[in-house]
Amino acid sequence: MTLLFAAPALIFTWRFAPWVPTPKAELDRLLRCMDLDASQSFCELGAGDGRLMVWVHRHTGARCTGLEVSPLMFLVGWVRVTLGRAGRVRFLDMYKADLSSYDVVYVWGTAYWVGTPEFREYLGRTLKPGARLVSYQQPLSDWTPDLVDRGGQRPIYVYNQPHDPPEVVHGRPVTTA
Repeated sequence: MTLLFAAPALIFTWRFAPWVPTPKAELDRLLRCMDLDASQSFCELGAGDGRLMVWVHRHTGARCTGLEVSPLMFLVGWVRVTLGRAGRVRFLDMYKADLSSYDVVYVWGTAYWVGTPEFREYLGRTLKPGARLVSYQQPLSDWTPDLVDRGGQRPIYVYNQPHDPPEVVHGRPVTTA
């Protein structure tokens, strides 16, 4: 029975990004880059066990949502949020994500995921105008960041929507010459 749940969790976790929580020493710096308040909404892509979104909610009062693809981490995060009675915090399956209602979307992903044209095209298509994408460590190669904070362990890239994402056909950006 354990293998039935553990194998898919390990495959999803390793394929997209190993579970590594955002370092505690970086949380205040991330919060400054996010520029959130209680009237806004926050979404963490790859929320793992939900620690960051609970922390963000407690420090800003913002409505927070965590999205996760790993079944095991989804379960752990859902339990943390539910048992912790974390107010305006919820945990959803990443495959059911609609990013159009969030003011700030945060991601700490690998180049394998964040660095793909499909990911950038998805963001360009789904982020609402005026939304901020905050990426820890991994820049989006086809977008120009509005802010890069290099004052900690890893750089933080902040992108303000709208961006003109490149047209993507069959997973490759289309360039016009």
